[in-house]
Amino acid sequence: MAEDEPKEQLPSPLLLAFAPLHRTAMGVACGVVLGGLLFLMTLFLVAKGGYPVGPTLALLGQFFFGYTVTFPGAFVGLLWGFMTGFLLGWGFAVVRNLVVWSWLLLIRSRAEMEQYGDFLDHM
Repeated sequence: MAEDEPKEQLPSPLLLAFAPLHRTAMGVACGVVLGGLLFLMTLFLVAKGGYPVGPTLALLGQFFFGYTVTFPGAFVGLLWGFMTGFLLGWGFAVVRNLVVWSWLLLIRSRAEMEQYGDFLDHM
């Protein structure tokens, strides 16, 4: 390795803290978690049994078309949970990126105003 080649530097923790979130990755991660949780909760209640099988969880059928607390309904819940989680995660990443970008723009503008605030005084 030649000595004049630049060494790869790791980003500082500050750069990592303000790095934008990947919208699709955040959506997929939230979708997998929410869909998986709904799927597992439904399967748990179906396996548990009893006369009123998950009356509270069955109320999700009002929002998720086709969802019931049954074995086939668990797969419908998996799909609806993934789609809902994806939209929530994607939306969160968009809003968070906009807020961080706006905040950094505000701080940068204030710093530039301080730096060049007395520009006309030197003319």
